[in-house]
This record gives sequence, C-alpha cells and structure tokens, in this order.
Amino acid sequence: MTFQQPCNPMTQSVENWKMPRKFTATDRNPGWDARLRVFIYRFFIRHSRPPSVTEIAKELSRPLKDVKASLERLCLTHAFVLQENGELWRAAPFSAVPTAFPVRIGRRSWYGNCIWDALGIPAMLHQGAHIDASCGCCNFEMPLQVKDGQLRQHDGIGHFAVPASQWYQDIVFT
Repeated sequence: MTFQQPCNPMTQSVENWKMPRKFTATDRNPGWDARLRVFIYRFFIRHSRPPSVTEIAKELSRPLKDVKASLERLCLTHAFVLQENGELWRAAPFSAVPTAFPVRIGRRSWYGNCIWDALGIPAMLHQGAHIDASCGCCNFEMPLQVKDGQLRQHDGIGHFAVPASQWYQDIVFT
C-alpha cells in the first residue's frame, strides 16, 4: 500500500499541486502518530496555540526528522494541515493562525478556520462558548452562543459555497 503526501494548500493552487513523496506501509508508525496527535491537541487546548515542530521534538524526546515524518502522515487525515515552513496551520477544529472565527470559552480562546470548525471547538471540549463570527459577504457581526451543547438563537443561515466532497481540493479557499 502506498500513501502520497498532500500538497501544501497555503502556497499551491489545485493546478500546481505536487506529490513530492510517497509513503509506503513500512513508513507508518501508528503508535507514535497517535501519541503525537494527542500531544498536539492537548498542547493546543492548554496553550491556545499549536506547538512548534521544535517544541514537539523537545517535549517528546524525538528527532526532528521523526516529528516531521509523522506530521506528514497526520496530514493524510485532512485534520492536520502544515504551512509552507512545516509548522502546523490546522489541527481541526483548531486554527494555528488568527481567523474570522474566534471562539472564547471562559478566559481562553482559540480560532476555527471556518464556522464549522468554530462550532467544533465547544463540541470537542464539551463547553459553552461565545463565537464572534461575521458574515463572509458583508462582514456583519453574527455573534453565536453555545450553551449545554446547543447553539442559542437560531437566526441566520450557514452557507457552504464549496460542496464537502471538494473541500480538500483547496482547503484554504474553502
């Protein structure tokens, strides 16, 4: 079985995607990959930001080469996306960069890459949240509240311009 590394959506258009490396079944290390995944999420939740590749290597006492290879494999799940510099851009539902979808839970805050991800943060953490969303068309403020696992005030429409089956053709645009 062969796995291909996805392109970097931060810098490449769909037409210019490159598949620079193929992964074989022997490249996989599910135990290490799972440990890394858990570490990233726990770090993101605790620090409201992703760990750097260097921080991961130091904290988990692993060579940078192993960390980078594991991150590439985690990107195959689409839950993780790397920036051009190899650092995390996304560990769904968390965004590593500020977006128009800030999520506050108590005194802590994170970003979602889209409204779907922003709603996923309180769902993942089983907490109420305030989401300062805005209309993608006119920038009209559309603050949302999540309480007891429910979205309060149901006014408005969620519009997904790209069908879900096409999201990863250009995840940044989506």
